[in-house]
Amino acid sequence: MSTTQHRTEQKERTELSDGENENETINQSPRVRHIASHSTGRWKVVGGGAILAAGVSILARVPALLLVCVMAVGMLTVRQLSSVPNPEVTVSRSLSPVDPDPGETVTVETTIKNVGERSLPDCRFIAGVPDELRVSNGTPRLATRLAPGEECTFSYDIKAEGGTHKFEDIYLILSDAVGATEHEYKLGVHQRLDCRRNPSPLQVPVLRSVTTPYAGRLSTEQPGEGLEFFAVREYRTGDPLKRIDWNQYASSKQLATLQFRTERSASVVILVDVRKDAYVRTDPEDNHVVERGIEAAGRALVTLLDEDHQVGLATLGPPFWLAPSDGTNHRNRALDALSCNPVFSSTPPDEEYPTRLRTLELLQRLTEPTQVIICTPLVDDRVELPLQMLESDGHEVTVLSPNPAEMDTRGGIVATLERQQRVSRIHGYGIPVIDWDTDTPLETTVAQTMHGWSK
Repeated sequence: MSTTQHRTEQKERTELSDGENENETINQSPRVRHIASHSTGRWKVVGGGAILAAGVSILARVPALLLVCVMAVGMLTVRQLSSVPNPEVTVSRSLSPVDPDPGETVTVETTIKNVGERSLPDCRFIAGVPDELRVSNGTPRLATRLAPGEECTFSYDIKAEGGTHKFEDIYLILSDAVGATEHEYKLGVHQRLDCRRNPSPLQVPVLRSVTTPYAGRLSTEQPGEGLEFFAVREYRTGDPLKRIDWNQYASSKQLATLQFRTERSASVVILVDVRKDAYVRTDPEDNHVVERGIEAAGRALVTLLDEDHQVGLATLGPPFWLAPSDGTNHRNRALDALSCNPVFSSTPPDEEYPTRLRTLELLQRLTEPTQVIICTPLVDDRVELPLQMLESDGHEVTVLSPNPAEMDTRGGIVATLERQQRVSRIHGYGIPVIDWDTDTPLETTVAQTMHGWSK
């Protein structure tokens, strides 16, 4: 959508009531914060020209040049008398749709109205687009002038990504009428875009073995109740008739009993690496690798819940904990957390969090048979510590790792080699690593890794 500008003198829109959501249309008088002021330097040439003209006029006795000098002095006087007005504006910003699906186009329309008594002769507005969202059409900026009561509108399209995205303040550069001085402001407009993740389940297993005595869909190496054939044993008194192998009886006249593979429910915690160091990207136009880790966590989550397992969520980095459970309400809580909780934000955390302490806190919460799937890009050695601590405490650990490295640069080559060594060390701990490249579907990578690990 192309940038449009409308100059109208309408009644100011009513402000939102306190009960309305931040991610719907907002109409407010923003908090105006002055950042800096500076001279543009455009009038230095005029001043220098006036002095030069005066000197040449006197030395060469050319009266016409003296007239030029007088005109320049007059212009400089106007420049001194000119001032930059204080901006008094209201801002209206709307998102359409307000609750998009991932990948859907969202139109952002911003209207700014001059409600002051002075004209804004030269104003340039730059809207703060969330870091992880890309403008696909239009432009988030506009240069214009606004008389009292006038308003301007600009719009642009963005592609929605899963999660919560905060719109930054609007940046305003305001000049005086003659362009001699510029003042910079920030217009505080609070708004966010919530894009709920709707991950699709994987069609392949992501767990290593059984961990609880409750019925579920995870096959074990134990005979009992189930659907998959396991073995044949000698008939014992009291075995149900439906379990007797009648084919063998017909051929050998000997009774035997069919055994099926027992299916159990697993208790699993999905641990997402949201440490500051994990927020890396190989291309400025791509999402950071934590976004792919959250995507993988979401798909593993719905897969395990669909298989009747009890699943929880936790983090490395800013603290978050959702105890393992099942059911529709628990599923919604988990998906809401992955979509809207600030811990899973598209912006890196401001501070570092001690990895050992976070792991010890997690170990205190885990029950003995709980498995852990950790979604981490494996970009540093510190992530190996929680893997060792969890595995040594008796928890079966699986690493689901989105691969961030590229071989296009020297730094990328070094990072790739270091990460490969890290993966080899983790294999040495007896932990499988699902190494997910951007060019390979996650389902394919999971199937190949878990099939090879089970051999």
